[in-house]
Amino acid sequence: MNKTYRTIVIPKQRKVRIFALTFLPFAFSMSGVAPVVQAQLPPMQLLSAGESGKPQMSAVQLYNRGIDKLEAGDYKGAIADFDKAIQLNPKDGDAYYNRGYARSVLGNNTEAIKDYTEALRLKPKYGDAYGNRGYAYYLVGNYKEAIADCTEAIRINPKNADAYIYRGNAHDELGAHQAAIENYDHALSLDPKNAKAYYNRALAYNRLSENAKAIEDYTQSINLDSQFAEAYYNRGVTNLQLGKQQEAVEDLRQAAEIFQKKGKTQNYLEAMEAIKKLS
Repeated sequence: MNKTYRTIVIPKQRKVRIFALTFLPFAFSMSGVAPVVQAQLPPMQLLSAGESGKPQMSAVQLYNRGIDKLEAGDYKGAIADFDKAIQLNPKDGDAYYNRGYARSVLGNNTEAIKDYTEALRLKPKYGDAYGNRGYAYYLVGNYKEAIADCTEAIRINPKNADAYIYRGNAHDELGAHQAAIENYDHALSLDPKNAKAYYNRALAYNRLSENAKAIEDYTQSINLDSQFAEAYYNRGVTNLQLGKQQEAVEDLRQAAEIFQKKGKTQNYLEAMEAIKKLS
């Protein structure tokens, strides 16, 4: 395990919303925080021996082992190590932050919010913690709190494209679709190749019945990410609304193929059922 200080960017994922007609009701979600995980410097002193005679791990070593487990996808194991690290050093904001990340990935967003809140109490200018807590608030349906946290994340780091996307999603769920589009526009000005920014803006256009613009954005998402099954699915539904049944079926077939390849069985079955109803 590398004990030197390092910064690791974990692949960014976020909840993917699917636009659906009443006869195609299915929702799809992905874990969605985008943290920067940091390892800490090792302690300078020698380890002391416990009652068992075995060396006792320090808070920093437990923390770093938790980071390694995060990288390996062992989120429960990471949480266990962060628990122990926090017991030894309850003032380590990074430990709370990363435990919050692990909890959010496992779907425990209520506890994740608590951890991000404690991280912010210890490190009030922790922009990533505001962004992640805002996203967790979004996932549990607290959209106003999500907007407030994302706004603070943006104040701390105006180039945080993800925070604009999260804030846009929260506005969209509150029915403020134009405000959502403005946030996605800003995200794209910072990151023009962000497929999910185009995707979410397309969904906002759907909700404004601007389906031609939605088609353009879903297409741009697909151009940037050819395996974006949700974009194919939603473009198919939008094509159907525009009376383009053949194009709709083609998109739904492509979505089903990608869902199947990725092992997303339920999504694959739903897409196939939609195709059956249209054939």
